[in-house]
Amino acid sequence: MAEEQKAAAAQALNSEAEKDVQQTLAELKGEVGASTNGTEKKEEVTADMPKEDAEEARIVAAAAKLGEQSEKAEKETKTEGRQQDYRSRRRNHSKFDPSAQKETDDPVEIRKQVEFYFSDSNLPMDKFLFSKVGGNKNHAVPLELLHSFKRMRRFQPFSAIVEALKSSETLELTDNETAVRRKVPLPESVKDVHDPSVVKVFEDEAMARSIYAKGFGEEQPTTQLDIEAFFAPYGPINAIRLRRSNDKYFKGSVFVEFASEEKQKAFLDLDPKPQWKGQDLLIKSKKEYCDEKVADIEAGRIKPSSSRGRGGSRGGRGGNRRDNNRDWRERRAEDQKRGFRNDRDQRSERREVQKDSRGVPVVQSTAEPAGQKRTREEEEANGDHPAKKVDSKEQ
Repeated sequence: MAEEQKAAAAQALNSEAEKDVQQTLAELKGEVGASTNGTEKKEEVTADMPKEDAEEARIVAAAAKLGEQSEKAEKETKTEGRQQDYRSRRRNHSKFDPSAQKETDDPVEIRKQVEFYFSDSNLPMDKFLFSKVGGNKNHAVPLELLHSFKRMRRFQPFSAIVEALKSSETLELTDNETAVRRKVPLPESVKDVHDPSVVKVFEDEAMARSIYAKGFGEEQPTTQLDIEAFFAPYGPINAIRLRRSNDKYFKGSVFVEFASEEKQKAFLDLDPKPQWKGQDLLIKSKKEYCDEKVADIEAGRIKPSSSRGRGGSRGGRGGNRRDNNRDWRERRAEDQKRGFRNDRDQRSERREVQKDSRGVPVVQSTAEPAGQKRTREEEEANGDHPAKKVDSKEQ
């Protein structure tokens, strides 16, 4: 459709330019006594030229000028077309539609959603909300702002949100019950500027209670909600993150963070494993998934990304085989001692395998079994981009 529009626009410009040429030729041919004092681009018109030659020179010059205008317009059309193509490629292709949920004043659902926004599983990763909270400064966030989030709009009336949060165990209302904040602020080492190294520490803590699951197919408007309902019986669940490419295409896989290591192990030990719409899922621990990606990179089966992972590699966890074989608790303890920051020597030591701020190895592509269809996002980067939060706001 975009190509047809560009072609139509170029044809219209050329047609208009042709009409201008014809009109100019007609006008010039009718001007028998026209002045000949000007200087044209293609041929100079002088007073001692025969009248016919002077008239012809003016016609040629006018036609050349119109041709240049037409060429310029066509170039501008092509440039605009390329810009539109770029904007299209960067478009958010998420199909999630929170409006599929019915309006409710259920205080349990309201508390669950708002408490998730301010939880350790979301707040450090949520740049927008983190900036409002100010890290360990723990600023209160206006309830009106929260209510503008797409996943919050179904909670009606507004007064139901206020009433529900009065009994929250982790949040408290402030400013005459018009704003909300955490009862326990983020650690003092979490500054007011969003730092990917902070994300890494929280993700390290969640690693042992998280799993990877793949096989959810193409995204539909309710897929995000359906996956939440799918894992709910095995909870409690801290967060479910749909994994997406840069342009927000769903990869068909998720990271699920359980409330405890025991719940994670219990889910992995299920036999038989739960199926998604009658189909088997590929299920493993998140640590196993990340370790396999590191091994594939080091063995040359997949290529690490030449660019830094989202959030930048500064503070993000890279690593070589020696570092990745160490227990994740040891790495977390060292990170906390350093105030969530890697020293310069360790950053240079960990360039062999890049990981994003969530600890997921960043790769360009991976081999697929013969005959298996690869989605567009997997062609670009299989398993290297951070996942999207299931319970995150959509603005």
